[in-house]
Amino acid sequence: MRYLLIFICIIFYSCSNKTQKTDTPIPIQGEFNEKDVAWFYKNGNSSIKGIAKFRSKDGDVRFGKQFRLELNPYSPYTKERLNYIYKNDDAGFVYVEDGIPKFTPDPEGYHKTRKIMCNEQGEFEFKNLPPGDYYIIAFMLWDETGGGIMKHIKLGDNETKVVEMVNF
Repeated sequence: MRYLLIFICIIFYSCSNKTQKTDTPIPIQGEFNEKDVAWFYKNGNSSIKGIAKFRSKDGDVRFGKQFRLELNPYSPYTKERLNYIYKNDDAGFVYVEDGIPKFTPDPEGYHKTRKIMCNEQGEFEFKNLPPGDYYIIAFMLWDETGGGIMKHIKLGDNETKVVEMVNF
């Protein structure tokens, strides 16, 4: 009986920790400094284009005009924050059902991103970009499901990178 009780406690504990807690903000140690990302707000002659598609936990694949993409400049703060969400800072995906964490601090400058939407085929293009170190994040949410896909991209001068933002 004692072993059964221990087993049940372990099951409840493991189930309770499968989702990210959303009620307590996650502290970020790195500081966001807008001067470090000033290059991001300038125009350049490079671009990032590709396609974005997302498969839900139920196996439903979505793409098209509902897919929003954001381009973030690299910063130590952004790296730490995305590493927490995606478990690394190179590439990954998450499901909205697993929870959406909140962070502290949550500086306004972090949210100054370049935003675009996909076309009907799920294609996108960020144009007039300066060379730099970027994070591209694609968001697809529908009927209380969906999620996000992240990739870390280094872009040179007068370069076009083609990326696939898919989680399958």
